[in-house]
Amino acid sequence: MVPPVESQTQSPGNSVCMLFTDIEGSTNLVDSYPDLYDEMLLRHNELLRNAIQSYGGEEINVVGDSVFALFPGSAQGVQAAIDAQLALKKEEWAQGCKPLVRMGLHSGTVRRHDVTVTGIEVHRAARIASVAHGGQIVISNVVRDELAEGLIGATVEVRDLGFHRLKDLRYPEALFDLVVPGLPSEFAPISSIGANRTNLPSDLPVLYGRGLELARLNQILADKQSRIVTLTGAGGVGKTSLAIRAGRSALSFFSRGVFFVQLREIDNPDLIGSEICKAIGLQEVPGISAIETVCNSLGGAEVLLIFDTFEHLVEAAPVINAIRKTCPATTVLSTSREPLKLRSETEFVVPPLSVPDEGEGFDRILENPSVQLFEKFARRERPDFSLGDDTLGPVSRICRRLDGLPLALELAASHVGLLSVAELEDRLQYSMQDLRSKARDSDPRHRTLRLMIGWSDHLLTESQRRVFYASAVFNGGFDLRAVVSLFEDEIDVVDQVEALLDKSLLFRTTALGHPRLNMLDTVRDYALDKLRGSGEYETIRDRQADHFTELVLSAAPNVMRFNQRDSVEHLMQESGNIRVALEWRMRQSSALQSAKLIEALTWLWISRGQFSEARTWSDKALQHARTTGEPEPRARILNSAALIRYMSGEPETARESGVESHRIYSELGNKAGIASAGIIAGIAKATSGDPDAGGALIVESLELAKLIGDDHGTVLALIAIGEGTRAEGDEAAAEAYYLDALKLLDKLGDTYWHGHLLQNLAHFRLHSSDWRNAAAFAGRALAIGERYDYPMVVNLAVAAISGVLAAKEDWDGAAEIIGAVNGRLARLGVRFEPTDDADFQRIVSAVRKASGNKRFARVSGKGAKRQWEQILSSCRAAVAS
Repeated sequence: MVPPVESQTQSPGNSVCMLFTDIEGSTNLVDSYPDLYDEMLLRHNELLRNAIQSYGGEEINVVGDSVFALFPGSAQGVQAAIDAQLALKKEEWAQGCKPLVRMGLHSGTVRRHDVTVTGIEVHRAARIASVAHGGQIVISNVVRDELAEGLIGATVEVRDLGFHRLKDLRYPEALFDLVVPGLPSEFAPISSIGANRTNLPSDLPVLYGRGLELARLNQILADKQSRIVTLTGAGGVGKTSLAIRAGRSALSFFSRGVFFVQLREIDNPDLIGSEICKAIGLQEVPGISAIETVCNSLGGAEVLLIFDTFEHLVEAAPVINAIRKTCPATTVLSTSREPLKLRSETEFVVPPLSVPDEGEGFDRILENPSVQLFEKFARRERPDFSLGDDTLGPVSRICRRLDGLPLALELAASHVGLLSVAELEDRLQYSMQDLRSKARDSDPRHRTLRLMIGWSDHLLTESQRRVFYASAVFNGGFDLRAVVSLFEDEIDVVDQVEALLDKSLLFRTTALGHPRLNMLDTVRDYALDKLRGSGEYETIRDRQADHFTELVLSAAPNVMRFNQRDSVEHLMQESGNIRVALEWRMRQSSALQSAKLIEALTWLWISRGQFSEARTWSDKALQHARTTGEPEPRARILNSAALIRYMSGEPETARESGVESHRIYSELGNKAGIASAGIIAGIAKATSGDPDAGGALIVESLELAKLIGDDHGTVLALIAIGEGTRAEGDEAAAEAYYLDALKLLDKLGDTYWHGHLLQNLAHFRLHSSDWRNAAAFAGRALAIGERYDYPMVVNLAVAAISGVLAAKEDWDGAAEIIGAVNGRLARLGVRFEPTDDADFQRIVSAVRKASGNKRFARVSGKGAKRQWEQILSSCRAAVAS
C-alpha cells in the first residue's frame, strides 16, 4: 500500500472532496462478456466501497458502473482513489473481463438535500472525471492545493496536465493527474472539449421510428456531396433529436469536429457569428467580424456545424453561404420549420412518426413508433401503464388524431396519471373539435400541435394558466427565483410550476449544477401569444426586465475580478434573458434603464470577447436614446459605445462616440462622466492620428479621475499614458506608469489588464538581458490568461516566452514557439498591436539570425503544426526552470 497522504488543511465549512468514477468502455465489456459482466461489476463495486469506507468516505450514489462519493478532505479522497486503483489492478479478473476505471476528484462547497448532493462544484467534479482515461486519476487545482507539499512522501508525483475546457463550464480548468508506483502512468491526452472535437450532448436522445431517416441523413453527410442540408418539419416533430444523433455519427468522418449551434436565444442575425464562436470555443477577435473569426479558424478543415431552430432567422441564411465560400470543407446541417432557400441547399423533410392504420393487428400496433413513444411518456406518469386489449385501441386512435407528432403525444400522455386512455381519447375528441373550429393555421400539422397545446391549456386552473403564460417571457431557460419575481406574492408559484411540469408544459434541466426550468419552442410560441392577449403582458415584461437588470447590476462589478467565475458563469447562462430585458428596456419612454444595462454589461462583453453582441446592443441603445432625447442616458451609452468600438479595433468610430459623450457630460457638469469619457476619447484620439490632443486629454482626465476617486478610470489612463511612452521608446517612464496601474489593479482585484502589463514588463526585462525576471513576468501573465480565459493575453505571454528561450540561447525552442504564435495569429486573421508586434519581431529577428534562415524555417514550421496545448506545456516548463 502507498503511504498515506498528509493533509495540509481540513476542508472548511461545507466544503468536501468529491470522487466520481466510472468504467471506460463498459458497453464493450457487456457485449464481449455478457455472462461475466454482472459478477465483475459487483466485485468492482465492492473494491471501490472498501476503499471509500477506509478513508471516511460516504458513498452517495451508484448508478450502473458509476460511483459518486464524498470525503471530509482532499487527502482522504486522493488516498481512497489510489487504493481503489491498486486493488482493481491487483484483482484477478475472470477471462479478461477487466474494468479500467477513470477517476476524478475535486473539492468544493455542496448542498445536501436528504440523500442528494447538488451544486456547481458537484457538476465540476463529474466533468473532471469524464475526461480521464481508464486507470487514470485526474484531480482539480483545488485538490492539488489542499494536499501537503511533497504530497504522498516521495512516492507519488502530481503531473500538470495544463488548462482544459470541460463541457458546460465557462472557464478552462487546471487539471493534474497522479503518477503512482504500480499503476499505469502513460495515457493519451485527456478528452477535453478540444480533444473531443464536439460540444454535442453526451446523453443522446432515443429515437423511435427514425431508422430510415437517420440512415439516409448519415449517408448524405458521409458523402459530402450536399454541404448545406436543412431538416424541415412541423414544430415538435423531432428535428433536433435527429440532427444530434446524426451529428454524433458524423464525428467519424468530420476530422475537425461536429459543433451544435443553438439559435433559439437570439433574434438578431448579426449575433449568429458570436453563437458559432461560443459553440466552437473561440473568442471574437478585435478588428474583424465574428464570422471572419470563425472562417479563419475553420479554414479548410472538415467540420460539421449544426444550426438548431433557424426558422426565426431565415433572412440570415446568406451567412451560411459566406461560411461555405470561405470554408469549402465545412458542412452545415440546420433544423427549421421552412427551407432556407439557398441555391445549393438540400431539404430533408422530417415527417411525423407513422401511426397505426385502422384495423391493424395487435402485434403491428405494438411495433408502431407512435404507440411506443406514447407508452414511454405514459409510463413517466404511471409506471404500471401497459398496452393491452383495453388500451391499445384508444392509444392507436389518439396517435392518429395527433398525427404522430412526438410533442403532441407527450402532452397527451402527461394526463394518463389522472385519466384512463379511453377518457383521454373522449376528451381529446370533444375539445379538439371545438378548438379546431376556431383554428386557421394553413399547415394541418402545425394546427394539430397548437390544438393539443390549447387542450392542455384548457385543463389548467387560472393560477396555473397565469404562470404558464408568464413563463413564456423567458428565453433560454430560467430558475424558480425568476418566475417567482413575476408575481411578487400574488400566487403560490411553486405549486403551479410543479403542476406545469407534471403536464409537460415545462421541463426540468440542470445547468452549472443548479436546477433550471425551460419550455419547448412550440409551447413557448403558444404561451407568448396568449400572454400578449391576457392583459398582463406589460406587467410581466416589466418584472422580467427588473429581475434581470438587478442581476446584471449586482454581478457586473465582479466580471474582471479574481473571484469573477460565479458572476460571469451566471451572466453567461442568463444571456438569453438579458437580451429579452434589453429589448424591452429599449421600448420604454426613458433610455435611463437601457443605459444602465449597457454600462454594466460593457466590460463583460469586452473581457469575454463578445464584440458582436456589444456593438449590436450599444448601437440599438444609442438609437433609443436619440429617440427619447435625454442627454445623460445618451452620454452614458456613447461612452460605453466608444470603449466597445475601441476595444474591438475601431478607433475612428470610438473617437466620434467618445468626443460626443465628453461634450455632453461637460455641458451637464458631470465630473465622473467627464473623467471617464475624457479618458476613452483621449485614447481613441491618440490612436487615430491625433496623439498630442489625445495625450493631453488623457492627462487632464487622469487628474480629474484621481480627484474624484475613480480608481478604474485612473488605471485606464495610467495604462494609456504608459503605452504612449512605450511607443516613444521611454521604457523607464512606461514601467513607472505600469507599476502604478498594477498597484491599483491589485486594490480593485482586476485581472483583465494584469496579464497585458506583466507581459510588457517581461519584454522590458528581456531588453535589459534579465531573462530570469522576464520569465517570472511572462509566466504570471500566461497563468492569468489561462486561468481567466483571456486568449490574447495567452498569445502575448507565449510570444514573450519565446524571447526568454532566446535569451537562454535555446534557439530551436524559441523558433518552435515563434512558429506556433505566427500560425495561431494567421488562423485568427489578426496581428499584435504595433508596440507588441515590434517587441515580438525583435525576438524573431534575433532567433532567425542565430539559427540561420533554413533551420529557422524548418523548426518554426514544425512549431506551427504542433498542438497549441503542447506549446503551452512547453512554455510552462520554460518559465518554471
